[in-house]
Amino acid sequence: MNTEIVSSAVKEFLLSHGYAADFEVSSIAGAGSGRKYYRIASGDRACVLQVSASVDDDFKHFVDFSKTFAEYGLPVPRVYFVDEASCSVLQEDLGAHNLLDNICPAGNAKHSGNVRILYPEVIDTLIKWQQVSRSLFSSHSDLWLRRFDFAALKWETDYFTEHFLKAHCGCEQIPESVRNFYSMLALSVDAQPKVLMHRDFQSQNIMVKPDSEIAFVDYQGARRGSMFYDLASLLWDPYVGLSLEEVKDFFEYWRTSFRGTKTYTQEDAWEAFIHASLQRVMQAMGAYCKLSKVNGIQKFEQYIEPGKKQLKVIFGEFKKFAKVTSPEVFEFMDKALA
Repeated sequence: MNTEIVSSAVKEFLLSHGYAADFEVSSIAGAGSGRKYYRIASGDRACVLQVSASVDDDFKHFVDFSKTFAEYGLPVPRVYFVDEASCSVLQEDLGAHNLLDNICPAGNAKHSGNVRILYPEVIDTLIKWQQVSRSLFSSHSDLWLRRFDFAALKWETDYFTEHFLKAHCGCEQIPESVRNFYSMLALSVDAQPKVLMHRDFQSQNIMVKPDSEIAFVDYQGARRGSMFYDLASLLWDPYVGLSLEEVKDFFEYWRTSFRGTKTYTQEDAWEAFIHASLQRVMQAMGAYCKLSKVNGIQKFEQYIEPGKKQLKVIFGEFKKFAKVTSPEVFEFMDKALA
């Protein structure tokens, strides 16, 4: 590949750190963020170049959080060099395979037996991430202040309404009871104990390194938020499509391993998790619709139907303890998800 995408400052850094002048550059598939990724290789050396459209808040947060998380021994790539002039970040190469690659090899729709091996390892790593929250927040007020609160949660369900219910499903009128349900849900999730939250904790942002260690990427959206949210992102990931039985098993593994759940009964913890799950999957559905229909990234369209199936299952669980939710909400959602 043409090496012109590598800025002169990055080239100078590479050459001064043992890379040959004829290093190879290959593209790595990106997601929906607009950032582009390239693997740079020379002999037995390799690193990853992230190129953004601009030095925006996400760019700065990624660089700053990388340093902060590394200080606490969290599993993130090391940042070697930053060149703001070319919006570039040179970072550790974590390997070519993410969690999705490992459990759905060659793009298979049905996941493999690796799920039962890898998911406990991922959950153990997530718990490590969550358990440093108090000490990390006490010394990094910038992260403590980035609270994923009622307003942010309400934005997610409005995003779902705009891009899934209205644009995709053609729902012109949203009942007041549904809007009230969004507010109730946001209040509930906002009230949950808060930890360091990745915010997009799905299978493509979880790397399985060549030594089988787990590492996280795309954490520029990290915040202080619900301790159930990232787990919901992982277990209801439409890219993978775990069964309800698998979700319950892995939820129990997390619940009995993470000390932050000790104040909850098993039933209350599951209810709180389902609230966070509704919140997360509705956001994901809005994203799939916007990315495919508005941004023109067609690959995301294939996840709309799997996402609908996940939402149906989650609403089925929610109905079991939703004593005060208007029946109109379920009737409306049942039609939208049909």
